[in-house]
Amino acid sequence: MKILLVDDHQMFLDGLRGILAGSGLATDIDAVNNGQDALKKLLSGAFDIALIDLRLPIMDGFTLLAELNRRNNLTPVIIVSASRDPDDMQKAVELGAMSFIPKSSSGQRIIQTINDVLDGKVTYSNDGYPAADTAFLNESEEWAAQHNMTRRQLEVLRLVRKGLSNQAIAEQMCLSVATVKSHISAIFHALGAQSRSESSKKAHQLGLD
Repeated sequence: MKILLVDDHQMFLDGLRGILAGSGLATDIDAVNNGQDALKKLLSGAFDIALIDLRLPIMDGFTLLAELNRRNNLTPVIIVSASRDPDDMQKAVELGAMSFIPKSSSGQRIIQTINDVLDGKVTYSNDGYPAADTAFLNESEEWAAQHNMTRRQLEVLRLVRKGLSNQAIAEQMCLSVATVKSHISAIFHALGAQSRSESSKKAHQLGLD
């Protein structure tokens, strides 16, 4: 497990690093204190997940999320923020963050959120934050969530519709071919399809972009 921590408060980074190291969840923990360095790390290294603050020097968390999207970097991101502004949560969701939790969260909550996100779940804390609204998600993501299809599987489906092979999808998404096959099996089940072509046809009929 390789995790990137991004925060400009060293004390918080040290505490979070201690929580993760003590949990046995991570074998490799890297940390940076600004968004620009975080972008370089995420583009050059195969991180399993990133925990990112919004208020960062040089490049803030929103800009970082937007850049990761623009460059098709699919590293799952959890926003860990002191902000309680619902507009911040909505914007983070729209930019692809898979979770938004308070900095005051317990170590147990942080570990659980990481496990949930790694399982493909889009999860948001209710510790003083407004509940995530499915209106924040686009129609494809809302449909996928209702049919037990994860965001990662939705992305696999999009690449299948583009005609990419399992190997090509695995390389683009930094996954094993076996994991890609597992995602495709889940996609077939969700769509009631028996083949790639049938899944692509049904996805088009359902308006899944």
